[in-house]
Amino acid sequence: MDLKESPASSNAGDDTKLETAPPRRRHRILHVTGDYPNINKPLTTLAVKNFIDANPDADHIIVTLDRTSLPWRARVTPGGGNGDARVVSIRYWGLPLGVQLAASMYLVARQIRRILQMRGGDFDAIHAHKLTFEGLAGYWLSLWFEKPLVCSLRGEVESKVLAVKPHYRFLYRRVVERCSRLYYVSAWYRPALHKAFRPSPAKQRLLPNFVHLESIEPHVESRPNAFVSVLCFEVYKRKGLDRLLPAFKRALKTHPDITLDLVGRGTPERLAHIQSLIDKADLGGSVRLVGPVEHTELLGRLGGYSGFVLPSRNETFGMSFIEALLAGVPIVYSRGCGVDGFVDGIDAAVPVDPRSVASISDGIVRLAAHQRAYRDWLLRNRDELIARFGPTTHISLYNTDISVISNEENS
Repeated sequence: MDLKESPASSNAGDDTKLETAPPRRRHRILHVTGDYPNINKPLTTLAVKNFIDANPDADHIIVTLDRTSLPWRARVTPGGGNGDARVVSIRYWGLPLGVQLAASMYLVARQIRRILQMRGGDFDAIHAHKLTFEGLAGYWLSLWFEKPLVCSLRGEVESKVLAVKPHYRFLYRRVVERCSRLYYVSAWYRPALHKAFRPSPAKQRLLPNFVHLESIEPHVESRPNAFVSVLCFEVYKRKGLDRLLPAFKRALKTHPDITLDLVGRGTPERLAHIQSLIDKADLGGSVRLVGPVEHTELLGRLGGYSGFVLPSRNETFGMSFIEALLAGVPIVYSRGCGVDGFVDGIDAAVPVDPRSVASISDGIVRLAAHQRAYRDWLLRNRDELIARFGPTTHISLYNTDISVISNEENS
Protein backbone atom coordinates (compact mmCIF):
# COMPACT_ATOMS: atom_id res chain seq x y z
CA MET A 1 0.00 0.00 0.00
CA ASP A 2 1.21 3.50 -0.77
CA LEU A 3 2.34 5.02 2.52
CA LYS A 4 0.81 8.33 1.45
CA GLU A 5 -2.60 6.71 1.22
CA SER A 6 -4.79 6.61 4.30
CA PRO A 7 -6.07 3.25 5.54
CA ALA A 8 -9.67 4.35 4.91
CA SER A 9 -9.00 4.86 1.22
CA SER A 10 -7.20 1.56 0.67
CA ASN A 11 -8.79 -1.49 -1.00
CA ALA A 12 -11.32 -3.22 1.21
CA GLY A 13 -9.57 -6.54 0.83
CA ASP A 14 -6.17 -5.14 1.89
CA ASP A 15 -5.63 -5.93 5.58
CA THR A 16 -2.33 -4.05 5.75
CA LYS A 17 -2.32 -1.48 8.59
CA LEU A 18 -0.11 1.52 8.99
CA GLU A 19 1.81 1.31 12.24
CA THR A 20 1.78 4.55 14.16
CA ALA A 21 3.46 5.33 17.44
CA PRO A 22 0.96 5.41 20.32
CA PRO A 23 0.32 8.93 21.56
CA ARG A 24 2.29 9.90 24.66
CA ARG A 25 0.00 9.64 27.65
CA ARG A 26 -0.47 12.86 29.59
CA HIS A 27 0.19 12.49 33.27
CA ARG A 28 -1.96 14.09 35.92
CA ILE A 29 -0.18 15.47 38.97
CA LEU A 30 -1.74 16.36 42.31
CA HIS A 31 0.01 19.44 43.72
CA VAL A 32 -0.35 20.22 47.42
CA THR A 33 0.97 23.69 48.16
CA GLY A 34 0.72 26.51 50.65
CA ASP A 35 2.12 29.01 48.16
CA TYR A 36 -0.28 29.52 45.28
CA PRO A 37 -2.42 32.62 44.61
CA ASN A 38 -6.01 32.00 45.67
CA ILE A 39 -8.98 33.67 47.34
CA ASN A 40 -7.45 33.18 50.79
CA LYS A 41 -3.96 34.38 49.87
CA PRO A 42 -4.06 36.53 46.70
CA LEU A 43 -0.61 38.00 47.36
CA THR A 44 1.96 35.25 47.58
CA THR A 45 5.07 34.11 45.77
CA LEU A 46 4.45 33.05 42.17
CA ALA A 47 7.16 30.38 42.25
CA VAL A 48 4.82 27.37 42.36
CA LYS A 49 2.40 28.91 39.87
CA ASN A 50 5.26 29.65 37.46
CA PHE A 51 6.43 26.05 37.78
CA ILE A 52 2.98 24.59 37.06
CA ASP A 53 2.29 27.03 34.21
CA ALA A 54 5.62 26.07 32.63
CA ASN A 55 4.42 22.46 32.29
CA PRO A 56 1.51 22.33 29.82
CA ASP A 57 2.44 18.76 28.87
CA ALA A 58 0.87 17.44 32.08
CA ASP A 59 -2.53 17.91 33.69
CA HIS A 60 -2.63 19.39 37.16
CA ILE A 61 -4.87 19.22 40.21
CA ILE A 62 -3.86 22.03 42.57
CA VAL A 63 -4.83 21.97 46.23
CA THR A 64 -3.87 25.18 48.02
CA LEU A 65 -3.58 25.28 51.80
CA ASP A 66 -3.93 28.27 54.09
CA ARG A 67 -4.17 28.05 57.88
CA THR A 68 -6.58 29.96 60.10
CA SER A 69 -6.59 29.91 63.89
CA LEU A 70 -10.33 30.68 63.90
CA PRO A 71 -12.37 27.49 63.28
CA TRP A 72 -15.40 29.35 61.88
CA ARG A 73 -13.23 30.83 59.11
CA ALA A 74 -12.24 27.43 57.74
CA ARG A 75 -13.67 26.80 54.28
CA VAL A 76 -13.22 25.02 50.96
CA THR A 77 -13.37 27.09 47.77
CA PRO A 78 -13.54 25.17 44.47
CA GLY A 79 -11.81 27.07 41.71
CA GLY A 80 -9.62 28.94 44.15
CA GLY A 81 -11.89 31.96 43.93
CA ASN A 82 -11.09 32.74 40.30
CA GLY A 83 -12.87 29.92 38.51
CA ASP A 84 -9.81 27.77 37.76
CA ALA A 85 -11.28 24.27 37.60
CA ARG A 86 -7.89 22.78 38.45
CA VAL A 87 -7.76 24.49 41.84
CA VAL A 88 -9.33 23.71 45.19
CA SER A 89 -8.49 26.14 48.00
CA ILE A 90 -8.64 24.86 51.57
CA ARG A 91 -8.49 27.20 54.50
CA TYR A 92 -7.99 24.78 57.37
CA TRP A 93 -8.09 25.30 61.10
CA GLY A 94 -4.76 24.88 62.86
CA LEU A 95 -2.96 26.14 65.93
CA PRO A 96 -0.35 28.88 65.49
CA LEU A 97 3.43 28.36 65.64
CA GLY A 98 3.14 24.86 64.22
CA VAL A 99 1.59 23.42 67.38
CA GLN A 100 0.20 19.95 66.60
CA LEU A 101 1.40 20.35 63.00
CA ALA A 102 1.32 16.64 62.23
CA ALA A 103 -2.26 16.32 63.46
CA SER A 104 -3.31 19.34 61.38
CA MET A 105 -1.71 17.92 58.24
CA TYR A 106 -3.30 14.52 58.87
CA LEU A 107 -6.75 16.12 59.06
CA VAL A 108 -5.96 18.17 55.93
CA ALA A 109 -4.96 14.98 54.12
CA ARG A 110 -8.28 13.36 55.07
CA GLN A 111 -10.13 16.42 53.79
CA ILE A 112 -8.22 16.32 50.50
CA ARG A 113 -9.00 12.61 50.17
CA ARG A 114 -12.73 13.27 50.54
CA ILE A 115 -12.61 16.07 47.98
CA LEU A 116 -10.74 13.92 45.47
CA GLN A 117 -13.12 11.02 45.96
CA MET A 118 -16.11 13.33 45.37
CA ARG A 119 -14.52 14.87 42.29
CA GLY A 120 -13.58 11.54 40.79
CA GLY A 121 -10.78 11.10 38.29
CA ASP A 122 -7.41 9.50 38.82
CA PHE A 123 -3.93 11.00 39.08
CA ASP A 124 -0.43 9.63 38.65
CA ALA A 125 1.70 11.29 41.31
CA ILE A 126 1.59 13.68 44.25
CA HIS A 127 3.89 16.72 44.45
CA ALA A 128 4.15 18.29 47.89
CA HIS A 129 5.80 21.68 47.57
CA LYS A 130 7.41 21.78 51.03
CA LEU A 131 8.71 18.82 52.98
CA THR A 132 7.88 19.89 56.52
CA PHE A 133 4.30 21.08 55.89
CA GLU A 134 2.63 19.82 52.71
CA GLY A 135 4.99 16.85 52.72
CA LEU A 136 3.15 15.41 55.72
CA ALA A 137 -0.22 15.63 53.99
CA GLY A 138 1.32 14.27 50.80
CA TYR A 139 2.77 11.32 52.72
CA TRP A 140 -0.60 10.11 53.96
CA LEU A 141 -2.26 10.72 50.60
CA SER A 142 0.50 8.72 48.93
CA LEU A 143 -0.16 5.78 51.25
CA TRP A 144 -3.94 5.91 50.93
CA PHE A 145 -4.06 6.30 47.14
CA GLU A 146 -0.94 4.15 46.57
CA LYS A 147 0.59 6.85 44.38
CA PRO A 148 4.22 7.99 44.20
CA LEU A 149 5.20 11.10 46.14
CA VAL A 150 7.71 13.77 45.14
CA CYS A 151 8.62 16.71 47.30
CA SER A 152 10.23 20.13 46.88
CA LEU A 153 12.79 21.26 49.43
CA ARG A 154 12.63 24.94 50.41
CA GLY A 155 15.50 25.50 52.78
CA GLU A 156 14.22 28.48 54.73
CA VAL A 157 11.10 26.65 55.93
CA GLU A 158 12.58 23.17 56.22
CA SER A 159 15.54 24.29 58.32
CA LYS A 160 13.35 26.26 60.74
CA VAL A 161 10.83 23.49 61.27
CA LEU A 162 13.42 20.75 61.72
CA ALA A 163 15.26 22.96 64.23
CA VAL A 164 12.20 23.54 66.43
CA LYS A 165 10.61 20.09 65.98
CA PRO A 166 13.34 17.51 66.54
CA HIS A 167 10.63 15.14 67.86
CA TYR A 168 9.17 15.02 64.33
CA ARG A 169 12.36 13.67 62.76
CA PHE A 170 11.10 10.09 62.74
CA LEU A 171 8.04 11.21 60.78
CA TYR A 172 10.01 13.34 58.34
CA ARG A 173 12.35 10.41 57.81
CA ARG A 174 9.34 8.37 56.68
CA VAL A 175 8.32 11.15 54.30
CA VAL A 176 11.82 11.32 52.81
CA GLU A 177 11.94 7.54 52.43
CA ARG A 178 8.49 7.51 50.81
CA CYS A 179 9.51 10.20 48.27
CA SER A 180 10.47 8.91 44.86
CA ARG A 181 12.14 12.25 44.06
CA LEU A 182 13.40 15.18 46.12
CA TYR A 183 13.61 18.48 44.26
CA TYR A 184 15.87 21.13 45.78
CA VAL A 185 14.57 24.63 45.21
CA SER A 186 17.31 25.52 47.73
CA ALA A 187 20.50 23.90 46.50
CA TRP A 188 22.28 25.10 49.63
CA TYR A 189 20.01 22.92 51.79
CA ARG A 190 21.11 19.66 50.20
CA PRO A 191 24.01 18.92 52.61
CA ALA A 192 21.78 19.51 55.66
CA LEU A 193 19.04 17.19 54.42
CA HIS A 194 21.59 14.55 53.47
CA LYS A 195 23.14 14.71 56.94
CA ALA A 196 19.75 14.40 58.63
CA PHE A 197 18.17 11.64 56.53
CA ARG A 198 20.76 10.30 54.05
CA PRO A 199 18.38 9.94 51.07
CA SER A 200 19.55 8.05 48.02
CA PRO A 201 21.50 10.34 45.63
CA ALA A 202 19.51 8.80 42.75
CA LYS A 203 16.29 10.45 43.92
CA GLN A 204 17.73 13.97 44.36
CA ARG A 205 17.44 16.76 41.79
CA LEU A 206 18.00 20.51 41.57
CA LEU A 207 14.92 22.48 40.50
CA PRO A 208 15.25 26.28 40.62
CA ASN A 209 12.32 28.65 40.75
CA PHE A 210 11.47 29.91 37.27
CA VAL A 211 11.35 33.54 36.18
CA HIS A 212 9.56 35.00 33.16
CA LEU A 213 12.43 35.03 30.67
CA GLU A 214 10.49 36.87 28.00
CA SER A 215 10.11 39.90 30.30
CA ILE A 216 13.84 40.33 30.89
CA GLU A 217 16.12 42.03 28.41
CA PRO A 218 19.57 43.42 29.22
CA HIS A 219 20.19 47.07 28.44
CA VAL A 220 22.84 48.01 25.91
CA GLU A 221 24.47 50.18 28.56
CA SER A 222 24.20 50.36 32.34
CA ARG A 223 24.76 53.24 34.73
CA PRO A 224 28.28 52.88 36.16
CA ASN A 225 28.53 52.22 39.91
CA ALA A 226 24.73 52.04 40.29
CA PHE A 227 23.70 49.24 42.65
CA VAL A 228 20.18 48.03 43.43
CA SER A 229 18.67 45.84 46.12
CA VAL A 230 15.14 44.38 45.90
CA LEU A 231 13.50 43.16 49.09
CA CYS A 232 10.41 43.11 51.28
CA PHE A 233 11.04 45.77 53.92
CA GLU A 234 8.76 44.01 56.42
CA VAL A 235 11.54 41.42 56.84
CA TYR A 236 14.48 43.75 56.19
CA LYS A 237 16.75 42.13 58.79
CA ARG A 238 16.30 38.67 57.30
CA LYS A 239 17.07 40.20 53.91
CA GLY A 240 20.32 41.57 55.37
CA LEU A 241 19.62 45.29 55.09
CA ASP A 242 20.78 45.86 58.67
CA ARG A 243 24.28 44.77 57.59
CA LEU A 244 24.10 46.01 54.02
CA LEU A 245 23.87 49.67 55.02
CA PRO A 246 27.04 49.73 57.17
CA ALA A 247 28.77 47.53 54.57
CA PHE A 248 27.87 49.99 51.82
CA LYS A 249 29.15 52.89 53.93
CA ARG A 250 32.43 51.01 54.35
CA ALA A 251 32.64 50.39 50.59
CA LEU A 252 32.21 54.11 49.92
CA LYS A 253 35.69 54.69 51.32
CA THR A 254 37.08 52.80 48.31
CA HIS A 255 34.46 53.78 45.73
CA PRO A 256 32.94 57.10 46.86
CA ASP A 257 30.74 57.43 43.76
CA ILE A 258 28.75 54.19 44.11
CA THR A 259 25.01 54.49 44.75
CA LEU A 260 22.35 52.09 46.01
CA ASP A 261 18.62 52.05 45.24
CA LEU A 262 16.42 50.14 47.70
CA VAL A 263 13.30 48.76 45.98
CA GLY A 264 10.45 46.89 47.62
CA ARG A 265 7.15 46.98 49.40
CA GLY A 266 6.42 47.81 53.01
CA THR A 267 3.95 49.62 55.19
CA PRO A 268 4.31 53.41 55.41
CA GLU A 269 5.59 52.97 58.96
CA ARG A 270 8.21 50.46 57.88
CA LEU A 271 9.36 52.59 54.95
CA ALA A 272 9.72 55.55 57.33
CA HIS A 273 11.83 53.36 59.61
CA ILE A 274 14.07 52.30 56.71
CA GLN A 275 14.54 55.95 55.75
CA SER A 276 15.53 56.72 59.33
CA LEU A 277 18.18 53.97 59.19
CA ILE A 278 19.58 55.54 56.02
CA ASP A 279 19.64 58.98 57.63
CA LYS A 280 21.23 57.74 60.86
CA ALA A 281 23.99 56.08 58.84
CA ASP A 282 24.54 59.40 57.01
CA LEU A 283 23.96 57.67 53.69
CA GLY A 284 21.36 60.04 52.28
CA GLY A 285 23.68 61.14 49.48
CA SER A 286 24.39 57.60 48.29
CA VAL A 287 21.42 55.42 49.23
CA ARG A 288 17.92 56.10 47.91
CA LEU A 289 14.73 54.49 49.24
CA VAL A 290 12.69 53.90 46.08
CA GLY A 291 9.92 51.82 47.68
CA PRO A 292 7.47 49.62 45.76
CA VAL A 293 7.80 49.24 41.99
CA GLU A 294 5.44 47.12 39.87
CA HIS A 295 7.24 43.94 38.83
CA THR A 296 7.06 44.46 35.07
CA GLU A 297 8.37 47.98 35.46
CA LEU A 298 11.16 46.75 37.71
CA LEU A 299 12.27 44.18 35.12
CA GLY A 300 12.39 46.98 32.56
CA ARG A 301 14.61 49.07 34.82
CA LEU A 302 16.82 46.30 36.16
CA GLY A 303 19.21 46.07 33.22
CA GLY A 304 20.22 49.71 33.71
CA TYR A 305 22.01 48.93 36.98
CA SER A 306 25.62 47.80 37.22
CA GLY A 307 25.24 45.62 40.32
CA PHE A 308 22.63 43.80 42.43
CA VAL A 309 23.33 43.19 46.12
CA LEU A 310 21.20 41.36 48.69
CA PRO A 311 23.01 39.62 51.58
CA SER A 312 19.98 37.64 52.77
CA ARG A 313 20.07 35.27 55.70
CA ASN A 314 18.19 31.96 55.37
CA GLU A 315 16.41 32.66 52.09
CA THR A 316 14.89 29.80 50.09
CA PHE A 317 15.97 30.83 46.58
CA GLY A 318 15.71 34.48 45.55
CA MET A 319 14.21 34.86 42.07
CA SER A 320 15.41 38.46 41.86
CA PHE A 321 19.02 37.26 41.70
CA ILE A 322 18.26 35.25 38.56
CA GLU A 323 16.31 38.14 37.06
CA ALA A 324 19.35 40.36 37.63
CA LEU A 325 21.78 37.92 36.01
CA LEU A 326 19.54 37.50 32.97
CA ALA A 327 19.30 41.29 32.72
CA GLY A 328 23.10 41.44 32.54
CA VAL A 329 23.54 42.66 36.12
CA PRO A 330 26.26 41.06 38.31
CA ILE A 331 25.20 40.01 41.80
CA VAL A 332 26.51 39.90 45.36
CA TYR A 333 24.83 36.94 47.08
CA SER A 334 25.05 35.02 50.37
CA ARG A 335 26.95 31.81 50.92
CA GLY A 336 24.80 29.02 52.32
CA CYS A 337 21.58 30.75 51.34
CA GLY A 338 19.37 31.76 48.42
CA VAL A 339 20.90 30.97 45.03
CA ASP A 340 24.08 29.46 46.47
CA GLY A 341 24.64 26.17 44.65
CA PHE A 342 22.85 27.35 41.51
CA VAL A 343 25.36 30.01 40.42
CA ASP A 344 28.54 27.94 40.60
CA GLY A 345 30.84 28.79 37.70
CA ILE A 346 29.23 32.17 37.01
CA ASP A 347 32.04 34.73 37.11
CA ALA A 348 29.62 37.59 37.72
CA ALA A 349 28.26 36.16 41.00
CA VAL A 350 30.20 37.29 44.08
CA PRO A 351 29.61 35.25 47.29
CA VAL A 352 29.78 36.86 50.74
CA ASP A 353 29.23 35.93 54.37
CA PRO A 354 25.81 37.49 55.10
CA ARG A 355 26.64 37.90 58.80
CA SER A 356 29.84 39.86 58.20
CA VAL A 357 29.75 43.57 57.38
CA ALA A 358 33.36 43.36 56.20
CA SER A 359 32.64 40.44 53.85
CA ILE A 360 29.60 42.18 52.34
CA SER A 361 31.60 45.37 51.88
CA ASP A 362 34.46 43.49 50.22
CA GLY A 363 31.95 41.86 47.86
CA ILE A 364 30.55 45.25 46.87
CA VAL A 365 34.06 46.61 46.27
CA ARG A 366 34.97 43.57 44.19
CA LEU A 367 31.87 43.89 42.04
CA ALA A 368 32.39 47.63 41.59
CA ALA A 369 35.98 47.07 40.49
CA HIS A 370 34.98 44.46 37.87
CA GLN A 371 31.49 45.62 36.94
CA ARG A 372 32.22 46.06 33.22
CA ALA A 373 33.98 42.71 32.86
CA TYR A 374 31.25 40.91 34.81
CA ARG A 375 28.52 42.49 32.71
CA ASP A 376 30.31 41.54 29.49
CA TRP A 377 30.57 37.93 30.73
CA LEU A 378 26.83 37.82 31.42
CA LEU A 379 25.96 39.20 28.00
CA ARG A 380 28.30 36.75 26.25
CA ASN A 381 26.91 33.78 28.18
CA ARG A 382 23.23 34.71 28.28
CA ASP A 383 22.16 31.65 26.28
CA GLU A 384 23.90 29.40 28.81
CA LEU A 385 22.16 31.22 31.66
CA ILE A 386 18.77 30.79 29.98
CA ALA A 387 19.45 27.07 29.59
CA ARG A 388 20.52 26.83 33.23
CA PHE A 389 17.60 28.72 34.76
CA GLY A 390 14.91 28.44 32.10
CA PRO A 391 12.11 25.89 32.42
CA THR A 392 12.65 23.83 29.26
CA THR A 393 15.32 21.37 30.44
CA HIS A 394 14.07 21.16 34.01
CA ILE A 395 10.45 20.51 33.00
CA SER A 396 11.51 17.84 30.52
CA LEU A 397 13.50 16.01 33.20
CA TYR A 398 10.65 16.42 35.68
CA ASN A 399 8.11 14.90 33.30
CA THR A 400 10.48 12.03 32.62
CA ASP A 401 10.73 11.47 36.36
CA ILE A 402 6.94 11.44 36.73
CA SER A 403 6.66 8.91 33.89
CA VAL A 404 9.34 6.65 35.38
CA ILE A 405 8.01 6.65 38.94
CA SER A 406 4.41 6.20 37.77
CA ASN A 407 5.44 3.13 35.79
CA GLU A 408 7.41 1.80 38.75
CA GLU A 409 4.39 2.21 41.03
CA ASN A 410 2.12 0.40 38.57
CA SER A 411 4.51 -2.42 37.73
